[in-house]
Amino acid sequence: MNTAAPPALVAEGLAFTYASGGGLARADLVLERGATAAVEGPSGSGKSTLLALLGLILAPAEGTLRVAGTDIDALTMAERDLLRLRSIGIVLQDLGLLSFLNAWENVAAAFGPRLERHRSVARALLGELGMAELADAPVTELSGGQRQRIAVARAAVKEPVLILADEPTSGLDPKSANAVMRSLRSCAGRGAAVLLVTHDPALAGTCRQRYVLDDGVLTAAREENLR
Repeated sequence: MNTAAPPALVAEGLAFTYASGGGLARADLVLERGATAAVEGPSGSGKSTLLALLGLILAPAEGTLRVAGTDIDALTMAERDLLRLRSIGIVLQDLGLLSFLNAWENVAAAFGPRLERHRSVARALLGELGMAELADAPVTELSGGQRQRIAVARAAVKEPVLILADEPTSGLDPKSANAVMRSLRSCAGRGAAVLLVTHDPALAGTCRQRYVLDDGVLTAAREENLR
């Protein structure tokens, strides 16, 4: 009897086209739990659409998508929303942190408005990600790199099977960018598949899997299409 957990994510022939044109022409992708993957591509290549599809914000027009073995096509919209809340963590490019909360409260907010009941798990995760000293700090007093790491912790606190990060090191100095990537790799070490989109080839090169998205088509990176 095979009791192995299914992959965190399986996408086959995934496609979506906006009414105004553009979108995603085809994406095939398998992410095992604990994997790190990067998607590179120019602006307008479909990276945001890919993230929206994998994050269950958009429903694919074609293809199949399974998250932790669950076929998305078989779910109602409410069931899809629930799966996203339980199983997918998303690090937005604008972070979406709440300025009136401190660091641990922003992490605990992933569970909903009753922050105090999740204080211990939020603070524990910040400690695991090397940010224990920031737990009580107002986010308005943190640096860009520190705020980015708080956003990673918020995405990871529910122990999702998949974490999606949109340009997680954009605008950061090298030291801060390295700290953010250490946090993301720590999430992978805890069992989540981590996929990020980036314009930074050096950052993409630190991931176990590397893909290029060009003109709406996702392909595994090869030397010739990284130039």
